Amino acid sequence: MTNVAGPLLTLALVLALRLRRRHPERPLSRRFLWLAPSLYLAVIAFALSRHPPGAKGLLLLGTGLLVGAAAGWWRGRLFILRFDEVSGEVLLRRSRWAVTMLVSLVALRFLANLWIGPGAPESVTLNLTDFALGTIFGLIAVTRLEIALRARALLAAAGRR
Repeated sequence: MTNVAGPLLTLALVLALRLRRRHPERPLSRRFLWLAPSLYLAVIAFALSRHPPGAKGLLLLGTGLLVGAAAGWWRGRLFILRFDEVSGEVLLRRSRWAVTMLVSLVALRFLANLWIGPGAPESVTLNLTDFALGTIFGLIAVTRLEIALRARALLAAAGRR
């Protein structure tokens, strides 16, 4: 039971601390929005080169990508963007719901690993990993894309580019 309670209590504590703290607005660096997806894509390419997925693994990778893209679009919509007239910049503030969603996805990943168990065949573990790789990449990439598109729209509405 401590194998389950410890990590879940840790996630709950992290969530409580993150939700308690106010997230300040900060200038959005649009030129760095591509960085996290690019780095994660390099990690995925390395992981897949070490353990190339079969047909089922590719299907799960693609399914995870679609699930992650949907979650990323939703998460990107949860971020609060505002155009600051004084500085001429787009300001970004994390939403509490966006943080809650991310911690919930980590908890679901932990519970899926727990459900499969340590005695699971290697193919099941690799399939779960393929799905998770696709999901995380879709989440990161589409969240950043949604934020970039919304920032561009704000700048266009303000007459700036």
